[in-house]
Parts: sequence; C-alpha cells; structure tokens
Amino acid sequence: MKPIRKIICLAFIAIAILSLFLPVATFHDNSSNALAADIVKQQGKVESAQTQLDRWIAGGKKSEADIQKQRDKVQKEQEKLDALIAQQEAASANAGNSGLRYSFLPGQLPSELEIDMQVVNQYKLYDSWNMSNNQRVSSEWQFTSYNVCIWAVLCCLVVSAALIVLGGNKDASVLYTVASFLQLCGVVLSVYIVLRLVSFPIKLPYGNASLSTPVVLMLIGGSIVAFAAHVQGVHNSKRSMIYVFCSLLSALAIVPFWIMMVNATRSSQAIQQGVSLIPGSYLQYNWNVLATKGFNVAIGFKNSAIIAFGSTILAVYFSAMTAYGFKVYQFKGNKFLYAVVMAIIMIPGQVTGTGFFMFMYQLGWVDNRLALIIPSIAAASTVFFFRQYLEANLQLSLVEAARIDGCNEFRTFNSIILPIMVPAMATMGIMSVIGSWNNYLTPLMLFTKPDLKTLPMMVQELRGDIYRTEYGSIYLGLTLTALPLIIVYFAFSKFIIAGVALGGVKE
Repeated sequence: MKPIRKIICLAFIAIAILSLFLPVATFHDNSSNALAADIVKQQGKVESAQTQLDRWIAGGKKSEADIQKQRDKVQKEQEKLDALIAQQEAASANAGNSGLRYSFLPGQLPSELEIDMQVVNQYKLYDSWNMSNNQRVSSEWQFTSYNVCIWAVLCCLVVSAALIVLGGNKDASVLYTVASFLQLCGVVLSVYIVLRLVSFPIKLPYGNASLSTPVVLMLIGGSIVAFAAHVQGVHNSKRSMIYVFCSLLSALAIVPFWIMMVNATRSSQAIQQGVSLIPGSYLQYNWNVLATKGFNVAIGFKNSAIIAFGSTILAVYFSAMTAYGFKVYQFKGNKFLYAVVMAIIMIPGQVTGTGFFMFMYQLGWVDNRLALIIPSIAAASTVFFFRQYLEANLQLSLVEAARIDGCNEFRTFNSIILPIMVPAMATMGIMSVIGSWNNYLTPLMLFTKPDLKTLPMMVQELRGDIYRTEYGSIYLGLTLTALPLIIVYFAFSKFIIAGVALGGVKE
C-alpha cells in the first residue's frame, strides 16, 4: 500500500475510534409529554363539571346552594388544569437545557433512564434482558450483546490499524486482507450499534436517544472511508471483498428457499414464534395434513409437468423458428411483423384473459390441457430474445453454405441453427417452465375438474379453517411446488453460462 493511502486510511480509522468516546446521543427531558396525558384527562373533568353546571342552570330544578357548589367544583378543576398547563410550559422551557449525554465508551447508560415496558411487552423486544419486575434502571439492564458489539467495533478498528502498519509498503500481504475483513466487520457493527441505540424504548420523563450527527458521521463515515481507501489500495483485499460481496448475494438468494424448506418440517406454533434455520421434526405430520386436505401430489405433479414442459417445448421450438425467419428471410413486411411482435409484448395477459377464455370455450377446450399448451406457440417475448441472440451469434454464411450443399430449409434449421441456439433455448426454456409451472390465474379460469388441478391451484386451497391454519403444511406444499423448478435450473444452468460466455466473445 502506498504511504499516502496508508496515512489516509489510518487517519479515518483514528477518527472512527475517537467518535466512540465522544457524546453520540442525548436523552432530553420530555416531561411536557408526560404531563400531556394528565392535561387531557383534566380537561375532560373540567368539561364534564361545566356540562353538569349548565344542565342544572337550564333545568331550574336545583337549589342555588347546589348550583354554587357546582360552580366551585368547576373553578377547582379549572385551577388544577391551569396548574398542569403551567407545569408543562415550564418543562418545555427547560427541555432544551436539560438532557443526559451518552457515549459508546465506556458504555454505561445514564442511571436516571428507565425502560418503557409497555413497548417491550407489546413488540416482545430484547428477550435476553433478565428483569424481575416491570421497571429496571439502566444499570440493571442486561445489554450484553449491545456492549459486546461496541467493544468489538473498537477491537476491529484498532487491530486493523495495527495490521496495516505491520503490512509495510508491500503491494499485497495477508495482513492487509485480514485488516480489510476486520474493517468490514467494523463498518457493519458500527451501523448496528447506532440503530440499536435509537431503538431503545426510554420511559418518560426522558425521551428516546437524540443522535449527534457529527459523531455518527465520524464513526460510520470514518469506518467506510477507511475501508474504501484500504480496499482500493491493495489488490488482494479488493479481490477478497468481491468474494465476500458475491457470497453475501448468494446467501441472500439461498436463505429464503432454505427457510421455506425448513418451515416445511416445523409445526405451526414454532413457525409463528419466529424464524429458524434448523429443520424440525414435523415433516410427517405436515405430510399427513396435506393428505387430509385433498392435496394429491401425484395429480398436481402430472398436470403441472404436462402443461409446463409441453408448452415450453412448443414455445421454444416455434419461437426459435420464427426468430430464424425474421433474421434470415428479408421479405416485405419483415420489420412491420416484427414490430407487431414487439407490440404484443407490451399487452398484459390480464387484458386478454376474458377474450382468451371465450375463445377456448368456443373451441371446446375448457377443462382440457391443450388450452394451456397449444397457445404457448405464440410467445412474443421468446421470439424477441431469440432474434437478438441470432443477431449476435449467427453468421449468414453458414446458412448459405448449407444451401449450396443442397440442404433444405428445415434441415438447415434443425441441424445447424438449433445447435447454435442451445444456450438461448436453455435460458428461455427455464423461464418458460417457471412461468407455466407457477401460472395460477389461467388454469383457474379454464379448469373445474379436480383431476386437472395444478400444484399452484392445490397450494392456494391449503387455507386453514376458521379454527386453525396449518402453516407447516402450506410451506410443505410450496416446497413441493418449487422443488422441480430448482432441479430444472440446476440441470440447465451450464447452458446459460455457456450462452453468456459465447455472447461475450467477438470474432
């Protein structure tokens, strides 16, 4: 790392470390809000007493002594209200001058603060606190994880600075890579402790934490700038951070599917209590629930597979043939017809749903799988994708050479063009299978017989009755629906990668 970049990196690390010892938040005196509820209640008493007095005066049935006594009561309640309002105004005037300051280190919250147990009980916050009553002062709060994170930020910053110094002026070093990982951890933990501090539910008369913007910028901004300067200056650190970023994106993509499969093995009570990454032991129970609810896996798989793969084969083959025609044959109206295909892409399927149903009804294809297979031949988006692929990868000289050798047009297409389009066909095949497999609205319009239901239709019917909803069985149905799509993707993913590689090479 160059000396100038190293100095910049260390300077911003020092700024971030310094911010840990500066006042980062202030808990202002919020007594005026504490008196607001009492003022509202007292206003109600005054209005009630005044209404009673007006009713007695208008009725004329009460003696003068009773009326006078009621007047005295109204006056007394009004004096109480005036006293509360005066206290609120005084508290508001002093609110800007009073407040409890807090710094991340040494990390002790002011002892005057109390937790708002109403918020904790309502949202079930901070279950790790060990509290024996409903009100605990800050010195008794068990902020173990929060305090550990604060000290972890300090350790990450200090150790990373030491490793950068020990790394010297080398272009690459293992010490630099470790330092970059520590700095990344410091950035993440810095954001966490700031957000956690703001979320503390503080009980009146003090309000929640009011952050100091300069200190927060010193902590988070200093950590980020130091991390960026370090990564940009060292090649191996940059490469390591790219690997980390790609790993995080992969985890974000995989975790939802994993949670879905894990919930398929858990009970409904466990699912409602929170998220878990560890499988449960209720898989057999959830499967039995599916059986009792009429979820016939064999019928659902058969119908979905016939429709999905049948429509995909037709859509991919005939769309490839159409795209080949647009590319190779230059006839009058070529551009106009292609513009029509592009216009069809812009029309939502919901707009043509009613007309499509009436057309299938007139053909007698209601409750017939052909209604979802044959119309897939006209796949405008697939035609567009294939034509763009051929524009980049097809050499017309291949077609001309095949014609000179006496090859007819269909054999030229099947023997020469299709092998070239395999990556594109695999890509659009996966998209088509996913779209057909997950299609719910069109089968719902056309199918009424139970033996024609697809998996999405069956999953939608897994609604609980008025007494109980079996979430575990619903997740199991979703897992069974998504599992074939995952298998199809892994089976054809190598063709997608090959298509990307082929499209990125120019001759």
